[in-house]
Amino acid sequence: MEASEKIIVYQAYDNVIVANLAKTKLDAYGIPCFLTEENFTGLYPLRNDIFPGVRLHIFEQDKEEVSKILNEATEN
Repeated sequence: MEASEKIIVYQAYDNVIVANLAKTKLDAYGIPCFLTEENFTGLYPLRNDIFPGVRLHIFEQDKEEVSKILNEATEN
């Protein structure tokens, strides 16, 4: 697998709504991404070693651009 095809967990969120807002922002910019563990937040509301929260997955090659986009969203 090439580095450009490698999928990484960019960030984990405590809240499914915040995770979906980040995903929607990236979707608007045309950056492929997906969320996992969305359904567990209702069952296990606290993050720990076993359950890291709702995870946002991206391609490793997009990491820098994703950081700029999501940091811009929190600064405004």
